[in-house]
Amino acid sequence: MTGVYLLAFIGGLMLAVRIMIRGVERPAESRSSHERSFRLSPAVLSVSGIVFGLTGYLLKARLSGAAVFVWSAGLGCLAALATARLVTRWWAAVPEHDVDDERYVLQGHIARVTKSIRPQVDGEVAFEVEGERHVLRARGIDHGSLEVETEVVIERIEDEVAFVEAWAEVEKRL
Repeated sequence: MTGVYLLAFIGGLMLAVRIMIRGVERPAESRSSHERSFRLSPAVLSVSGIVFGLTGYLLKARLSGAAVFVWSAGLGCLAALATARLVTRWWAAVPEHDVDDERYVLQGHIARVTKSIRPQVDGEVAFEVEGERHVLRARGIDHGSLEVETEVVIERIEDEVAFVEAWAEVEKRL
């Protein structure tokens, strides 16, 4: 029975590592927090395996085989229920800091200069988003000049003005 406890413990640890690397992501389809079930989620299985395995391994020297299994299973289930409750509460929380700043939604997007950009004169850039062509007034972030047909990278968009930098300059930093 020692092997079962050790396998459960190691399996629980491996699932915990998976969670640390990949996280417990929300599914792509939209569901309310009440529709999501955590009965067999990786977090619940991980905690259950760790607690079951560790408890069984530690108690096997002090109690009989059946009592060890009952205590280990009971504590594993209790830990799984507590984990499911905690994960469900975390799932329902909407973080305030995840709100995207609209100015930076297109940051890093490639565009092409369609009207020359000068230090004190706005130019124009064109780019595509999801197959739709957009044209915006543009300024260079370094206050330099950018000629027509120059590839640029959008840094931010404020008041319908794209602040851009030449792709060649960005590429040097990469």
